[in-house]
Amino acid sequence: MKHVMAKRSSAAQQGVASFEYNPADRRFPVLFDLARPLDELEGMLLSAFAGKKATFRQLYETHSVGKPYIDSNYKQVLKALEEKGLITAEKPGGQKRRKGTFADDAVITFPRKGS
Repeated sequence: MKHVMAKRSSAAQQGVASFEYNPADRRFPVLFDLARPLDELEGMLLSAFAGKKATFRQLYETHSVGKPYIDSNYKQVLKALEEKGLITAEKPGGQKRRKGTFADDAVITFPRKGS
């Protein structure tokens, strides 16, 4: 349902849908580009999962409830965090994983706060 509603939103900051229709958003998009929701998601994930491991599916299903983010937003943020060296990710059982991808079973390790 989130995917359907996201496609119909009149605005999206950093690819995060507003889940609302507002014609002013389309006429004055620069005013709405000041919000940085993916930056906020990055901070939320680093804080909420500090010192923990979770599969992508576990992370998404527990963290996205009540938030406007869809799975592709999470994958975009996780890719950026991995590129910065702030998280690590691997496939279970020593399977090979393509860097920058996050399958449902990819295990993501978050560092402890202050590490």
